[in-house]
Amino acid sequence: MLRKIKSGNKSRIIYYGFPIISAILLVLAYPRFNLEFLAWFALIPLFFALENQILRQRLFSGFIFGIVFFSAILYWLLRVTVPGTIVLVLLLSLAPIIFSILYRTSFPVNFFSILVVPAAWVITEYLRAHLFTGFPWALLGYSQYLNLPIIQISDITGAYGVSFMIVMVNFCIYALIRRLPSRRTYAVVAVVLLTGAFFYGYSRLKQKYTGTPLAVAVVQGNIPQQLKWNDKYEETIFNVYSSLSQKAAKASPDIIIWPETSLPFLLGEDESADQRIASLAQSTNSYLLVGAVREKNSLFYNSAVLISDKGKFVENYNKIHLVPFGEYVPLEKYVPWIRDRIDKPIGDFDDSVYFTLFRIKSEKKAISSTAIIKDLKFNKFGVLICFEDIFPDLARTFVNKGASFLVNITNDAWFGKTSAPFQHVQASVFRAVENRVPVVRAANTGVSCFINQKGRIIASVSEGDEQIFVEGYKQTDIYPLEMSTVYTKVGDIFAYICFGILIFSIVIGKRRRINT
Repeated sequence: MLRKIKSGNKSRIIYYGFPIISAILLVLAYPRFNLEFLAWFALIPLFFALENQILRQRLFSGFIFGIVFFSAILYWLLRVTVPGTIVLVLLLSLAPIIFSILYRTSFPVNFFSILVVPAAWVITEYLRAHLFTGFPWALLGYSQYLNLPIIQISDITGAYGVSFMIVMVNFCIYALIRRLPSRRTYAVVAVVLLTGAFFYGYSRLKQKYTGTPLAVAVVQGNIPQQLKWNDKYEETIFNVYSSLSQKAAKASPDIIIWPETSLPFLLGEDESADQRIASLAQSTNSYLLVGAVREKNSLFYNSAVLISDKGKFVENYNKIHLVPFGEYVPLEKYVPWIRDRIDKPIGDFDDSVYFTLFRIKSEKKAISSTAIIKDLKFNKFGVLICFEDIFPDLARTFVNKGASFLVNITNDAWFGKTSAPFQHVQASVFRAVENRVPVVRAANTGVSCFINQKGRIIASVSEGDEQIFVEGYKQTDIYPLEMSTVYTKVGDIFAYICFGILIFSIVIGKRRRINT
């Protein structure tokens, strides 16, 4: 009897305690801990928990992992909404639950397990990126955003390829520990694929991305969230951005970029207010891109507006992918009472379907002994507002339409001095590598930075070591290029291949069971 009790306690520790260990190790791989190496073995305890379990136990182990991981990763969301955080964590926890089910398709263990297990993980990430409007935040591959050699494969596979590699290494180590029958084969496959990925990565890092430079300045106003829409502070806020823009203009940038909804008044409502921003652009002798709320035909849009160096309103982009329960209430038409049950005020924005490209003109002069040579170039770029940069399809659509660089304007002040702004940067790094275009970020409280085609953060607004909740501006040259990577052309085909691997494994497994 005593042996049974001890055995039962040991089983409970493995089934329920090990998923918690995996979740904690994985959380440490993300900002602001940035112990990215932990991701390469963080899932091993979870694999131990899932082995030889009945369905109910597997589901519960997956659920525990999901609850702990997503609660710890998204703790900052509690500052905005408690009920919304709970609902989101529960929804995202469906992914590891599904993985715990799919994990069994690789058993009994065979040669294909080293591919099936990572494929199952990728499938769950793909599902949470698309179901219920999608929320591909903190994908496993994102943990390696500072590990530049390994993330270069994203220009072929997207972030899912990096996730695949990490899970494959985790499973290989687990197989070696458990002395599984095919462990030597797994080790060979893992070493070959990982070595190939690193060789590819280093070759890409050696590649030069040159061309006509574009001088870009970003402005970080650091406006407290509680003051942003307070009419009493409208003049103060405008003066902050105006002053920073004037300082940035001294270095003669081609374009100055403000964050999301940085304009403290409704654009198009007051002609004199509109003229103020137009005059500012003219006085800086630079293009000015501002985040603004616009009204058109009684509809409100979260927009990016481009004003030329001549003070002309050139073009605007209206946000396509709105934040549910932040910028709109899903299904409000059918259940209008939902808005009244939410613990925070919710916007009432309309979404757009148009991928608007902006065009700016840059002119560079080179003086020779006999003449002044002018290099005139027009650059096209796309804007991703707020969390739109976490959706790779939006970014690649802009690039496919001709964007030579991308801009992300955002306001992460909602989340305070937490890891949220740094987790957000991870997505932008991958959008740069996937499409081989520079990404410029302008955030109200940070992180405002410049990311090159290799995913390297080359400059950022900072004060000492602090990048968030500081006021300032930063200018640097970027090198816009019209690129077309494999990922830009075909998108998430790697995720579809993972679906194929899983289906093939299921079919083969059924045939074997029938034959035996």
